[in-house]
Formats: sequence, C-alpha cells, structure tokens
Amino acid sequence: MRARARWSLAVVTVLTLALSACAPASRAGWTPPTWPAAVVHTTAPVPEIDAGAGGPLAAALVALRLRNDAVGVQVRAALLPEGPSTTAFNTAVEQAVRAAIADRVVASGSAYTPSPSPAGSGLGDRRCVADSSVRPAAELLADPAYGPSAGAGTAVACGIVAAAGAFVGQRLRVVTGDPAGVQADSTTVLYADVQTGETATADGLWTPAAASALGVDIVEALRRGAGGLGHRPASPGDEAQISAIQAALRTTVPQAGEFVITIAPGFTAPDLTALGVPATTEPTVISIPAAVAAPLVSPFGARLLAATGQPYAGPVAAPAGTRSVHCDLVPCVAVTYDDGPSGFTPGILDELAARDAAATFFVMGEKARGYADTLARMTREGQEVEGHTWNHPHLPQLTPVQIVAQIGDSTRAIEAASGQDVTVFRPPYGELSPQVLASAGMPAILWDVDTLDWQHPPDDVLIERAVEWPRAGSIILQHDIQAVTAGTAAAVLDGLLDRGFQLVTVKQLFGGDLPASGVWRRAP
Repeated sequence: MRARARWSLAVVTVLTLALSACAPASRAGWTPPTWPAAVVHTTAPVPEIDAGAGGPLAAALVALRLRNDAVGVQVRAALLPEGPSTTAFNTAVEQAVRAAIADRVVASGSAYTPSPSPAGSGLGDRRCVADSSVRPAAELLADPAYGPSAGAGTAVACGIVAAAGAFVGQRLRVVTGDPAGVQADSTTVLYADVQTGETATADGLWTPAAASALGVDIVEALRRGAGGLGHRPASPGDEAQISAIQAALRTTVPQAGEFVITIAPGFTAPDLTALGVPATTEPTVISIPAAVAAPLVSPFGARLLAATGQPYAGPVAAPAGTRSVHCDLVPCVAVTYDDGPSGFTPGILDELAARDAAATFFVMGEKARGYADTLARMTREGQEVEGHTWNHPHLPQLTPVQIVAQIGDSTRAIEAASGQDVTVFRPPYGELSPQVLASAGMPAILWDVDTLDWQHPPDDVLIERAVEWPRAGSIILQHDIQAVTAGTAAAVLDGLLDRGFQLVTVKQLFGGDLPASGVWRRAP
C-alpha cells in the first residue's frame, strides 16, 4: 500500500513539472486588461429642494395652494416674483393649474368658484414639499395634505428641482383618480432663466439627436450591469427604445455637474433581450455626466448645466400687498383695521409680515403725524393705507363743508406720512348718506363681516367670528386700537390661512383697481 502511494505521488509530480514546462512565461509587470468604464451609470433619485420657511428659497417663491371640493381638486404650485423675466414661467404654471381645474369642471359637472374650506382644513402650509411630487400616485390622492376631498378627483403637487445661478426648475405632477384606482398621471418639469426670461421644459434641455445617442450609452450601462461584456457597441435600438429614452428626457433634473433622467418601468432593448434580461419593473435613474451631455444639450441646457452648484441668484418676492392676485382662482379675503394707528399696530404688522399676508388700514388723519413711522412701515411692507376721516365724527350730522374738511384734511395728512395715495374712505360707524358720499368725492368701503371687537368679546368668540364668518370676497372689520384684536391677530390670520384664504388688501380684492364711486361692502 505504501509503495503504491509513493508511486502515485511520483506520477503527479512528473505531470505537474511537465505541464509547467508547457505554460508560457508571464511578463514582468503584466496585468490583465480592463474594460473601459460605462460613460453613464445608474444612480439614486435626486432629492427635491426644500422650499419651506427659513430656507434659501423662502423669499424667492410665491406659494399657491387651493382646494375646491365642488369640483374635486387640490393644488400646490410655486410662482416666481413678478417681472418681465418671470412672466413666461408663471404663465405656464398658471395655465397648468387652470387646465387641471377645467378638466375637473368637465368631469364633475360643477362650475368652479373659489371657495374657502371649513375651519381646520390645514391649508395654511402652501409650499412645495420636498419629494412630494414623486410619491406614489395613490398616496398623493389619499393624503389630505395633497389630494382632493375623500381622495376622489385631481391632485396637483409641486417640487423644486433646481435653484442655481439664474435658473429655477419646478416639477408639476397632476394625478387624477379615486380610492378605486389612478386614472391619469402626468408630470411636467419646467425651467426658467430669470436673467433672460426664457423658459424650457425638461426635454427642451436636449437636442433632437439626444435620445438615440444616449440610448446607446444607456443600453451599454444596463448591459454591463447585467454582466454582459463585448467589443461590439450597443445598438441604438428600435423605435420603442428611443421613444422610452425621449420620455425619460422629459424628466431631466440637474445635479452637481450632471443631468439625471428617469426611465419608466418596462424598459427593454434588443441587446438586453439577447442576454435574457427582462424588461425593468422599477424606474431606472440614469446619471449623465457633463462631458457626455455637452454635445447633446440645447443652449438653454448648456447654461443650466454650467450653473449647477452655484447659489441661486433669482429675484426676491415683493411684499404680499403689492403683488397681482388671482381672486378668480383662489378665495380672497380683505382684513381691515380701523381707528389707528396705535401702540398695538406694530404688533399686528409683525404678525402680517410673519405670514407674508396683506391687510388694509383705515387711518384717522389726526394720528398720522404722531404715527408717521408706523405708516411709513405699512408702505414699506406693502400694506394698504386709506382714510377714516380726521377725528371719527358722525358724518351725516355735518355740513358739506365740514365733510369735505374731514376727508380732505385726513387725506393730506395720511398721504404725507405714508407716501401712499388715498383713494377711498371708510365712514365712521359705517354711517352714510347721499350728501356724505357726494361731499367725500370718493367711494366708500364698508364691510360684510363685523367682528364687533370694540365690544371686547372673549378671545375665542372674536376668533370664531373673524375666521368662520367670511366667504370669498369678504371684507372683515376690526380695530387696531383694541387689545383683544392685537392679542388674537396671530390666531385670526392663521385661521383664515388654514381655511385656504388668500389675505389681500382691499385694492387687490377688487382686482388691483379700486372702485371709482359707490358704496362697497364686499367684492362683487
């Protein structure tokens, strides 16, 4: 047995030496060849940018949110500060919102009228919430923060995907359905160059040849990921493959020197099929480095690509009371304050500023000089200043000469202190007569919601009146000389915003042009 084992070992040794003698000698320093890296690669989705209060975009975007249960729609969108370089972008966003509403009008059979929601509806937060526009469609519909009432109708969600240099980009997602299922789901990515005023959708960042050229690189990257290697370049594919890539270009977002696109589930290509690779079942996110994208992007796309990584340098929004407001789209309400200014007024202005909200102050002329700083602040912050006579008399008891003096003297004093033109007045106690109106020579603005704050009601009673009584177009009467009014200002403003109201000046309530004559209790 031992002899047989020694004989076997000897045979193995001889064979090993023989085979070693046949093997070629390796060259010193030689390493196996490597395959060149794929020029594009799969990556993680690009997070959306925080557009919340306190963030870098808080003053650069104007939030739009509405909910209308009659037609079944809820919308979140972002507009840019008004100006020649932002008009095209804002128009495109507004058209998208109005188109979604128009579709719901047809589907529901109901006319669209801006209407506030019940108290407690939670509509005060109006920003684009990061990554909300990429949530599963059914989740968007079912979530009360984004979807229509009972999850049946249309949800319009927004996400900020770019804010670099002079460029800003917004993703708008429109999802329609009900608890039984999703019926429609579309996304548009819109970019603006706030320096030139140009806008482009995501596919406008690319040249017409981009889809087929990138298709080769994308298929090669996926082929590598499936373990396939070969010297033969990947095929640009058939019409279905190129169409899928073209659709993916409509999702383009920038990220640190590259563009990122998302290919929808179901993507396949002949080269992948040949390897036995099935069609994708999840979105495939592809990173396209700047060097690869450069020859394939449009001039707009090239400028956006070059701006990635730079701090946003777009315009800052003007004060709320100076902006154009579409009260045919959102429910508007005008909060007004009489008899001031007073020591309480600066605190009320603080609360308005903290909420990017507007109001109108009907000021007494005799107080204008003593509160000139407060009136000047109102103008700086976009609040509207109008007249409330000189010293609050019963106007119907005065002669025409006295009425003219009350209105004229107060107008001159208020204009001198505030720098605003006074074009309407509010009669003390709401008392009017044809003689008063004729002598005043300007329209009278009254109210349709009287909170009776001068009676010093409990806080909860005042808040209920101011928040729950108004409807779209209402004018709310309060007094900034009352401690209870100042003390509940924050709760009242928050309550109105929670119902979905846009807080506007009287001038904004009337579409930017105050009435030329007459007596008005609310907007028509």
